[in-house]
Amino acid sequence: MDIKTTWIHTHFLTDCKKLSLHDEKRIKREMESYLKRMGIVFGIHYRAFRGEKGIRIVLECIPFPEILDKIKNYLQRLIKDVPARPKETKVRIIR
Repeated sequence: MDIKTTWIHTHFLTDCKKLSLHDEKRIKREMESYLKRMGIVFGIHYRAFRGEKGIRIVLECIPFPEILDKIKNYLQRLIKDVPARPKETKVRIIR
């Protein structure tokens, strides 16, 4: 997973091939609950771009770097069982 910030959003670039409706709802529910416990009131949504091989999970804010690392680690645990491309999931932060 990579991270890219654009204007007021943080994009988590995953190597997930596809999210089932069940996975979308589960990730959104668990991620928004986690964010709320951290005092972040912004939600997430999903984006896919033609030519990209994975799905973007978009956080609707840009958190401070130390919080961003915690969010990335939590999100990585949430998507670890989602089929990936390639099979191994990797995380990288780009600032």
